[in-house]
Amino acid sequence: MLLTELSGPSGPLRELVLERTGSPNDSTFLFTGVGGLPDGTSGFADSEALVTLGAAPFAATIEALGVPLSEVLEVNVRLTLPGEPLATNATTAPRESDDLVSTFDWQVPVDGSAVTLSASTRNRDVSAMVAGWISRAVFVVMIIAAALALIYVATVVSRRTRSTPES
Repeated sequence: MLLTELSGPSGPLRELVLERTGSPNDSTFLFTGVGGLPDGTSGFADSEALVTLGAAPFAATIEALGVPLSEVLEVNVRLTLPGEPLATNATTAPRESDDLVSTFDWQVPVDGSAVTLSASTRNRDVSAMVAGWISRAVFVVMIIAAALALIYVATVVSRRTRSTPES
């Protein structure tokens, strides 16, 4: 996933996975990942950038301020998935009864700890499911009607050939 690649192995977002299972009209979405800065602001740079900079990004500025990283940096993750929420460890944004999506918010720690990001939703398009069932039923009825029409035509042809007087 692009975010995992951009974040790198010690960045604020790692091991992100978004998985969709089910059918087109009845799908389950599962999002998982890990958030946190285990190496402080070094997580915002790759090894080459750290060598070039000579220190972690913003380290001198934060040190000069004399405050902990958590007072000058906040990392939030907001994710919107289709469907109704099933399970999550995030704060879920309020939904209206006709909302088609669910929104989740996580506060990512910057103190060296990590938090697991997890959310799942189910997206059901009931009208499309009903339309699919109806179209299958109509298809079966059409096949039966075509078969009955062929049987009727075959019966009529058979009776006409047998009942035709010889000339």
